[in-house]
Amino acid sequence: MNAKLKPVLLILGLLASLLIISQLVMGLLIVKGGGSFDLNKLVKAHQHSGYLTVTVVLVYILTSLLTIARIPSKKG
Repeated sequence: MNAKLKPVLLILGLLASLLIISQLVMGLLIVKGGGSFDLNKLVKAHQHSGYLTVTVVLVYILTSLLTIARIPSKKG
């Protein structure tokens, strides 16, 4: 594996997991009525966080696939 891509993949993976957890928490707050939060602001935050989550996950997947594709195959 490329030594330069390893930290990038680790950071993107960690960021993706944190964003997915935040999506879950915001979704649960929306379903339960938002508690003390303004529901409209929470829905907008959930929407924007969702866009960011999709972007980060797609970049992570693309980078991972490119890294895997560059690994030389063993012949023999």
